[in-house]
Amino acid sequence: MIIRPVRPSEHARVGELLVAAYAPSGMPPEVPYWSALRDTAARTRDAEVWVAELDGAVVGTVTWAGHGSGQREIAREDEAEFRMLAVDPTAQGRGVGQALLAAVAERARQDGYAALVLCSATWMAPAHRLYARAGFDRIPERDWTPVPGVDLLAYRKAL
Repeated sequence: MIIRPVRPSEHARVGELLVAAYAPSGMPPEVPYWSALRDTAARTRDAEVWVAELDGAVVGTVTWAGHGSGQREIAREDEAEFRMLAVDPTAQGRGVGQALLAAVAERARQDGYAALVLCSATWMAPAHRLYARAGFDRIPERDWTPVPGVDLLAYRKAL
């Protein structure tokens, strides 16, 4: 498996992958977040979008939001943040999410952050188990609701 920056020719694929992975959310189609998920090009303007490539196919993605990124939502000054970690439903269970998570943790360490944080929707139980196995702790004081009906749980891992 290769973890690398997304290529412009893969922007649409990453958007499709995110929509497929987030489909179980039950969000109605008119919610603007679907457009945000599809707009990979916009995210690359103020964050780093990475992909997981397996057997020549893009099967996962994550958005790295370092200092200065408009994608940061809950990170404090000494914390790195990532968003939109997703695995194609057809590739789940093959270690893709774990590999993406390891890549962002390594980047956070290299950049000298004290911790790594993220938010995850309440319905994302498999992701919550992944984060717990990787040593993330819940930080409920930073849970939030960006729009009605979308409740986000906050997690943190000390590095």
